[in-house]
Amino acid sequence: MGKIRVGTRGSKLALRQAAMVQEALRRVDSRIETEIVVIHTKGDKILDKPLADIGDKGVFVSELEQALFAGRIDIAVHSAKDLPMELARGLCIAAVLPRGDVRDVLVVPKEGRLPYPGQGDGRTFVVGSGSRRRQAQAVQMWDNVVCKDIRGNVDTRLRKLKDGGYDGIILAKAGLDRLGIGLEEEDEFMFLPLPPGQFLPAACQGIIVAEAVRDSSVAALCRQMTDEKTEQCFLVERELLARLSADCSESAGAWCRQEEGHLVLDAMYAENRQRLTCKAETEAGLEMAERIAKSLRDAQHASMRFHLQDETE
Repeated sequence: MGKIRVGTRGSKLALRQAAMVQEALRRVDSRIETEIVVIHTKGDKILDKPLADIGDKGVFVSELEQALFAGRIDIAVHSAKDLPMELARGLCIAAVLPRGDVRDVLVVPKEGRLPYPGQGDGRTFVVGSGSRRRQAQAVQMWDNVVCKDIRGNVDTRLRKLKDGGYDGIILAKAGLDRLGIGLEEEDEFMFLPLPPGQFLPAACQGIIVAEAVRDSSVAALCRQMTDEKTEQCFLVERELLARLSADCSESAGAWCRQEEGHLVLDAMYAENRQRLTCKAETEAGLEMAERIAKSLRDAQHASMRFHLQDETE
């Protein structure tokens, strides 16, 4: 096999994640040669709109898939939470790397203030986030929070926070860890991890995947990089989103993990939450995801009927 071309977006985080895939490939076979190929996606080019308003479920994926079909790259590296529910026909998830930290992190200036779970001093606390899931949970967790959209890579968002456009921003812990952000920046910022049981992450947050042409020799090679426990959680969380017909722009969250020999799944859709456990088997986990999704859909429909009736009375 010749040099493997690894396609990625061009941000620092995307390049670091592509490097992690290169390292995983070399652990499979130290003789493997790789090359990074940067692909600019729609989500990287349109920075003046919230992701939910762009109207494309594959804003960080489509151009990478086109490059796979064109033969310009052999592997496309993605943050799993950015994947649309349906991949382009003929492609597959060839590898699922070990999961990083699932938590979200509230970042505030070192001398800044914190949001309040109660009324506090009555002052508004502006949180920067373009995620509907994060926005919904932030206003539930803290009474004085209002949310304001923010776009850009991690460095850009930290700079906007430092410049005073926000009182705090919410970022993924796994991304901060991969970039090595946290320790050196403690003179400027406080990094406050949010418990995932209270502040649910996005489905598949912290997971890196490699996409390839189905049944190709590269896909078979990538399969050897897969972490089976992470893949199991990846499949369960993806199944939940599929059953909800929800994509990464909606207010949906999921956290699947193994506890004492069982799979545990926490999930949210809009303001509703559920938790279920099952045997630690993938098929049982997929059935659990289906059951939770039905329950969340039913709860959401009931809530919508209640609000509609309330408005007409």
